[in-house]
Amino acid sequence: MRCAQCGDELAAAERGRPRRYCSRSCQARAYRARKDGGGLNRRSAPRTERARGELDRAAIVRSAIRIAGAEGLAAVSMRAVAASNGVAAMALYRHVSGKDELVRAMVDAVVAESRSPDRDSGDWRAVLEHQARQEWALYQRHPWVLAVLASTRPPLGSSVLAMVDRSMTALAGHFDADTSLSVYLLVSGYVQGMALLLTAEEEARRDSGVGYERWWSARRDHLAGTAGVRYPWLAEVSSEARLDDWFEFGLQRVLDGIGARR
Repeated sequence: MRCAQCGDELAAAERGRPRRYCSRSCQARAYRARKDGGGLNRRSAPRTERARGELDRAAIVRSAIRIAGAEGLAAVSMRAVAASNGVAAMALYRHVSGKDELVRAMVDAVVAESRSPDRDSGDWRAVLEHQARQEWALYQRHPWVLAVLASTRPPLGSSVLAMVDRSMTALAGHFDADTSLSVYLLVSGYVQGMALLLTAEEEARRDSGVGYERWWSARRDHLAGTAGVRYPWLAEVSSEARLDDWFEFGLQRVLDGIGARR
């Protein structure tokens, strides 16, 4: 007889009911899988599905990232990821303990895409500027990650810690550790605040099929004609969408303020 979760051989029970699991760990994984909606286990899954179920952790994480990119983070579940790979949800628990661990792995994978500075220039401002632009680009590629990182309890995987460390190292000779962390949070908090515009636009574009450029151009022309007398600046503001320009303007002002604090 084999374990209903991992498939390992089971020792025969000396008395009482036959055992279904080889350990409490496998029993807990099976319970979590049932809770997440996994309907099949190794005993009930067809042989062809078990053969296809030889997934690795990286493939599971990539599938989850694709789902989050197409439908948002709320659409990511153990059942959805399993279905995208043609396996039962229980198959995933051999590689991740549940959705929380899966999301941590997803975040660490996409943060790892960010490029480190080409060289250590010793210029704290250049490093923070580079890091801010990399974080801005991250939210453009993966809007779903903002909700996970903009938290007092973000996932602290190796890639996330390395991202923070680059800024902390650049600031080390200029501020003490507590102040350096405050500076890092100031810059990252600015990026995340501006990134709310990105995530809101992504959702609005998906729901309406109308991009920001068209939406703002139509509203601006209408308002300039109907309310231009009361609000003359409406006629002067450019009709072009400038999210990146607004981001850059604010970033430079934040860095100016940090420089003045030194």
